[in-house]
Amino acid sequence: MGSRHRSREAALKVLYQADLLKENDYPKLIDEVCADNPKGNSDRGFIQSLVAGVFAHLPEIDSKLEKLSENWDLNRLGYLERAILRMALYEMEFDITTPAKVSIDEAIELAKTYCEPESAGFINGVLDKALKDKANSGS
Repeated sequence: MGSRHRSREAALKVLYQADLLKENDYPKLIDEVCADNPKGNSDRGFIQSLVAGVFAHLPEIDSKLEKLSENWDLNRLGYLERAILRMALYEMEFDITTPAKVSIDEAIELAKTYCEPESAGFINGVLDKALKDKANSGS
C-alpha cells in the first residue's frame, strides 16, 4: 500500500468525521487523524490538500454529485460513501496532478475496504459517469 493510498485513507477519515460531527475545523481533525498514526505513513501535505480542496469546493462538488447520483438524495448516502465520492470528485474536477482513473480506482479500493459490498459498484458508476460527462464537455 503506497503513501498516497494511506494519505487518502487519512483524508477519508477526516472528511467522514467532519461530515458526521458537522465539524468545519478540519485542521484540528487532520491533527487528530495524524496523531493516531505516529509512524507517519502518510503525506500530511497531501492530506491537507485533499481535505482543504473538498471544503473549498464543497458546494460545486455536492451539486455535481446530486446530478450524477440519479434517484439518490446526497443526504441518503452513507457518510463514508459521501466522503469517498466528494474526495474522488474533487481530485477529478480540481486536481490536475492526479489522473481521473487513479482517483476512481482509489475510491473503489476505499469503498471495498470501508463500505458495504454494493457501495463500490455504486461509487464506480457515479465516478464513471462523472468521467464521461467531463470528456463530453471537453474539460
